[in-house]
Amino acid sequence: MDLALQLLEQLCLDLRQLRLQAGGPSLRDLADLVGISKSQLGSILSGQVRRLPDWDVVKGLVEAVRKYSADRGRLGQLSLTTGVDEFWRPRYAAVEHAFSYRQIHRSETLRIPEPAPPEPHPPAVPHQLPPAVSHISGRSAELAALDAVIAPDAPAGCAVIAVIGGMAGVGKTALAVHWAHQVAGRFPDGQLYVNLRGCDPDGPPMPPDAVVRDFLTALGVPAGQIPATTAARIALYRSLLYNRRMLLVLDNAHTVEQVRPLLPASSGCLVLVTSRSRMAGLIAADGARSVMLDVLAVDAAGDLLARRLGAHRVAAEPHAVRDVVERCGGLPLALVLVAARALAHPGVALDTLAVRLFDRGREPNALGGDPATELETAFSWSYRRLSPPAARLFRLLSLHPGRDVRAAAAASLAALPLAEAILRLSELSGAALVTERRPGWYALHGLVGAYAGDLAAQTDPEDARHAATVRLLDHYVHSARAAAAVLDPGDDPDPVPLAPPAAGVIPEPPHTDRSPATAWFDERRPVLQSVLHHAIGAGFAAHAWHLAWSLDTYLAHGGHRPDRVDVWQVALRAADRLDDPDARAVARRRLADASIRLDRTVEVLAHNERALAPHPRRGGARRTAFDGEVSSPASPGRDRAQPIG
Repeated sequence: MDLALQLLEQLCLDLRQLRLQAGGPSLRDLADLVGISKSQLGSILSGQVRRLPDWDVVKGLVEAVRKYSADRGRLGQLSLTTGVDEFWRPRYAAVEHAFSYRQIHRSETLRIPEPAPPEPHPPAVPHQLPPAVSHISGRSAELAALDAVIAPDAPAGCAVIAVIGGMAGVGKTALAVHWAHQVAGRFPDGQLYVNLRGCDPDGPPMPPDAVVRDFLTALGVPAGQIPATTAARIALYRSLLYNRRMLLVLDNAHTVEQVRPLLPASSGCLVLVTSRSRMAGLIAADGARSVMLDVLAVDAAGDLLARRLGAHRVAAEPHAVRDVVERCGGLPLALVLVAARALAHPGVALDTLAVRLFDRGREPNALGGDPATELETAFSWSYRRLSPPAARLFRLLSLHPGRDVRAAAAASLAALPLAEAILRLSELSGAALVTERRPGWYALHGLVGAYAGDLAAQTDPEDARHAATVRLLDHYVHSARAAAAVLDPGDDPDPVPLAPPAAGVIPEPPHTDRSPATAWFDERRPVLQSVLHHAIGAGFAAHAWHLAWSLDTYLAHGGHRPDRVDVWQVALRAADRLDDPDARAVARRRLADASIRLDRTVEVLAHNERALAPHPRRGGARRTAFDGEVSSPASPGRDRAQPIG
């Protein structure tokens, strides 16, 4: 049987099934409504015709069945759609095209005796999955989530869809192919695979029409029988997949629009999509399930290295393994590249190799040699597709110390309105260059941040990067000062004048009472402490002083004693760099006060003695408005030094 007759028979059988699901309206009633004889209608519904009925007959039959079903409240019983234009017309067009090609072919070979028809053969069963990795580390929860996607009671006409998302190098393709091989036996009609090149340096994303052509070829359609129009090709593709159990892996997708034309209309099919994008449109409109991948936990990252390098080599150098895992930040691609380099140099100790791999004293985008290029390339695929404002924000985010950043801080960093900063962060999140680990907080992976830093150094002038750093520090200084003022309105006067924020800075809104101000510090404390150390290390002594001043207000009220010592040690360094004797004296007194709470008697006496020593610029040890009473070890006193009244 040729393709045209196969498609015609399937169309007739689907019309018959539609009639039965509607409750079986009589052939006589249907024939009268459609305008053909009862025997003609019976031949169509039994699939005994060898000629395609007119479109008006098919359309009238579908509409008559739908009305019959609606009148009896049975529309919910129909598994086949009754949408004429969106479902039945493309199906009819595919059959019509097949008969047109058949007629042309026969007319051209009219004088040549037609050979005997070949023996029928089963449809092609493609097996296109690429080879899988031998083992997947640390993904048991994600594999279980994918297992749960395969539902036995999927609605008719709806393929089951799963989307595996995550940043570059997190192992989306490896997981998808590994799991696809595990479940391939559930899809006896075959497996189709395509790399959609959503992030590919060698060219644009693959258009859906080209994918459909390749899939039709894999499904056994001869090149000469592939329809001429895109709509007809998609209709034929969906017809061939109808009522078949197939697994489709659409790897490295760029947009929802690239994927949606490839979705089959069969509940027996499973579509597995991988993408750096979250594919929110597929989740919202097509019922796709989302499985997001994060970096590997420490144990899983160590397991990956052990399986690549061998357990003996890893066990022999546990400290070097921990160093490599930490520097790679749990990113599977980076770990695999490290392992590849280690295997290429079996005589080099892992600790020596770790030092060579990260040769600039930070987490670089380079792992040495070819792996460096591979990592840079993987990140660049996402970066190249950013809008210019999002690309600039991405580069500047490398200047932010600490793991997480809020939208308001990012807005100040890039001198953007808050609404635009939120929009650009959403774009970066959609490109998987930043991760929204918790609502409103965005994070750069260490290796991605290093890549962004290299881009910033190459693209943004030094004065622009310096100005961005000043804006960022101003943001935290003024936001923290506003919150600290609510916690302790009567705090000592600050000996170091606080300059107004730079242009483009958007401090976070002030609070009206203690509870939200405390919550603000609770949430931002790790970031503020990272910014404090970054400020003093980068030479921004005044910013470090003001951050320490505001942080101490919060820490003193919350009883965070060890952190108070750390904060005032940084503040003392800042006072020394500012060469401000009043700030130095306050820092020593408060450092002594914080130390006494930890029973550090020697430190208390040393800081007290130096704080009260004469200063050449003062001409003696006189008490100032900034001098506080510091308790002795025998008399603990209060948490905060109080001004002399």
